Amino acid sequence: MQPLSNPALANLPQAVTQNRWFSSLSLALQNALIASSRRIVLRDGQLAMGQGQAVRKRRDGLMVLLEGSLKVSSTHASGREAILSFVKPGQWFGELALMDGQSHARDVRSVGVSEVLMVEPEVFARLMQDADFAGHMAELMSTRTRLLLSLVEDFAMRSARTRTARRLVLLACDDDIRSGPVRKDLDISHDALASMLGMTRQTLAGQLKALAEAGAISQGYGRITISSTVALLAEAAGN
Repeated sequence: MQPLSNPALANLPQAVTQNRWFSSLSLALQNALIASSRRIVLRDGQLAMGQGQAVRKRRDGLMVLLEGSLKVSSTHASGREAILSFVKPGQWFGELALMDGQSHARDVRSVGVSEVLMVEPEVFARLMQDADFAGHMAELMSTRTRLLLSLVEDFAMRSARTRTARRLVLLACDDDIRSGPVRKDLDISHDALASMLGMTRQTLAGQLKALAEAGAISQGYGRITISSTVALLAEAAGN
């Protein structure tokens, strides 16, 4: 990673500067991205973007989470919510609707108070005229696509225990497996994890118990701790 000479970059949280995608940008592009962004504070429960909502000028854009946590979910017409993932500090999001011009596909809602940096649509469009930036955006989209295909494959081909282990690995590395598991303590409730895996809470409890007995994890209230990365990766490599 290149040294941060710009004060705006130097003041960014470490989670942002060490994000694999952001740190792969040239220093000039890092500067351009951050200098053209503005900070937004989201209240608990406030939407950063809403499912079915068109991109709004000065209200939407490419975003990176600085602090807090964001829940990504989809809501059925019946009102039932399915939790898909959580955005953690350092992760970028919101590019899909900017790229294809369609409405947002999911709700992204703040869990507690969160703070984001947002690059507005017009600025994003100008940045996309830079071939280097456009190439990096294509790489980010490819990463998202590979993750989605992997999750679909898990649902179709893998056991509940392996799916659970693989999702915990993804949570540990903030959905970028190339970063490797970096967090031991996962702040996630059983209800949220069960929703992400499409399991009942009872089924998930059984899988977590098996992973704990294998020495891969330990459990606490609203928290799962990775006891052994090696053991968890071995479980994730199963069928």
